[in-house]
Amino acid sequence: MRSLLFLLLLAPALAQGLVLPFQGPRGYSLAQGYAEALGTPPVSLAALLLPEPPWQGGYERAGGLYSRAGAALVREVTGAEFVLLGRTEPLTLYLASREGVVEGRFSNPAAAWLWVKVHLKRRDLTPPPRPRGDEARLQALAQGEDPDELHGKALRLRQGEPVQIPGLPQGVSAFWQALSGKDGQLPRVYALYELLAEEKREEALALARTLSSGTTLEKLGALLVLRFLEDPSWKALAWRLAQEAPYLPLAWEMASYAAFEEEDGAKAKEALVQALRLSPGSALYWTNLGWAEYLLGEKARALLATQRALRIEPGAVALYNLGLLKALYGDHLGAKAAYDRALRLDQGEDVRMAVDDWAKYEKEAPQGLFWRAYLLEHAGDLKEALALYQAFLRTEPQSPLAFLAQRALKRLEGAKVEVKLNRLTLLPGDLEARPFRVGEAIFPEVQVSGEPYLERAPLITRLLKSGQAAEEREKALGFPPLTTQAQATAPAVTPKEEGVYALEVQYGGARARVELTILKESLARRLYVLGIIPKDLSGQDLLSPKEMLGEDGEALLLKRSVAALQEAALLAQSPQLTAPLKSGPFQGKSVRELLQRADEALVLRFYRAVLEDPTLLAEQGMDLVNALVNWLLQ
Repeated sequence: MRSLLFLLLLAPALAQGLVLPFQGPRGYSLAQGYAEALGTPPVSLAALLLPEPPWQGGYERAGGLYSRAGAALVREVTGAEFVLLGRTEPLTLYLASREGVVEGRFSNPAAAWLWVKVHLKRRDLTPPPRPRGDEARLQALAQGEDPDELHGKALRLRQGEPVQIPGLPQGVSAFWQALSGKDGQLPRVYALYELLAEEKREEALALARTLSSGTTLEKLGALLVLRFLEDPSWKALAWRLAQEAPYLPLAWEMASYAAFEEEDGAKAKEALVQALRLSPGSALYWTNLGWAEYLLGEKARALLATQRALRIEPGAVALYNLGLLKALYGDHLGAKAAYDRALRLDQGEDVRMAVDDWAKYEKEAPQGLFWRAYLLEHAGDLKEALALYQAFLRTEPQSPLAFLAQRALKRLEGAKVEVKLNRLTLLPGDLEARPFRVGEAIFPEVQVSGEPYLERAPLITRLLKSGQAAEEREKALGFPPLTTQAQATAPAVTPKEEGVYALEVQYGGARARVELTILKESLARRLYVLGIIPKDLSGQDLLSPKEMLGEDGEALLLKRSVAALQEAALLAQSPQLTAPLKSGPFQGKSVRELLQRADEALVLRFYRAVLEDPTLLAEQGMDLVNALVNWLLQ
């Protein structure tokens, strides 16, 4: 790799462009040949230092790195004069520069190199580059593995060190410096997503509106945020960006969503056709095109587009759409098969949409009552499904689907639900923690089951004292369709005083109940909830988690803490620890003396201070001795 380092020493001659590794066999070494010929940093360095766009999914969400969209966004993210990337089979190149972004497909390397020279206005360049470097080594360097001196600098730059790498676009160095918080400000589009992560919605909205007039990168980032924040300006921005940057499939996708919200099937189709021209292998785009055709009344075209989506990738939404179309054509067996597949794939996010899709057919397609009931039953909305099945049989007693509806009614009339209490914990998913203390949150861990399926009903926790509800909490229970059994954490309740209570968990018509005796608060358990298990000087836990939670947890904690402090007293030999303290509640006593004469009162005082400020112990790695010594000295 010495040749790579030597190349970078020629800083004045280097253009601040970037060549990224190509996709496909020998993609790194072929791209490295282009990088050396164009005088740009090694492709492994470019890959190692390439920032991702700030939104979830990065380049892939925007259309893929190896595309016109990817090349254009890389150039804006890095500030490079030009960006070259591509694929090796067939040889396809994407070049982004000040003049725009272009794509070329070539039958031979000479034609590809001529194309690059023409678009970069570099007719003086050498003959077509050959693959350079070892493919496996270049790939390893791009991952930061076994770095040489140059790539070691790159790794330090990623940590925010002010490392200078000749030939690297200034935008790349500035990005990593700003990301570490050591120098400079993040580009505005990245700052936008930081505001969103910090839940500063008003500030994020204001910045997104500003960025909607910025660069392509800024507009795209702003578009996604404006839609997320439900600002109506996102619709116009989506169409504007699609026109300004027609190589961005994500912009066309957003434009199609804007059209769908207006129930404009024609505009949605227009946008999706453009998106598919750029990403013909997108199952999502074919699924949505099918829905656009459906809105236009083109059921046959809708069916073909939906089937195309399913050949690419089976998805719940496409299958729900297929079920609807099959049902409308009278293919009840085909509809049931599609819906059954959709329900198996659905994680609980799309079934309600499929139910709502039948709303417009309530008068002209009475079988919609059956299919709505069918979907709701399998998704756990049992009461609503029961009413819809009954309504269907009243209106369509002679339908071919009537037999299935009658069977479904029998299932639902015999529906069962059960809730079992597995354990009560101080922290969700943690150890059994009975007996509980005053002020502790009690989390019931339960198992729920139902026939024919789990009912979509909330989990309710009640804390009862003398037969009266002292506290009641409720939370929704989410689960995928076809679920018959699940583990769940019911909402926590907190007893405010000592005494005998009953804790009850309700799910649908089922209840689980247990008697509890609430004791006075425990210091050990309060520390446990904070994630603090004190350690002795050797780093060993003073108590096990089970002991911390046990009835004798506080007594054991105090006893072992005193022993650990007294044992460490012999090591307190420095002048700072043997000199009398000049102020504070222990004025006149030395740290060594306090350790020698440690008692439960001292330990209690320290642990109570920890409850007020957990960093007193947590920042010391939970080493009780050093933490207490620091506390005394402070």
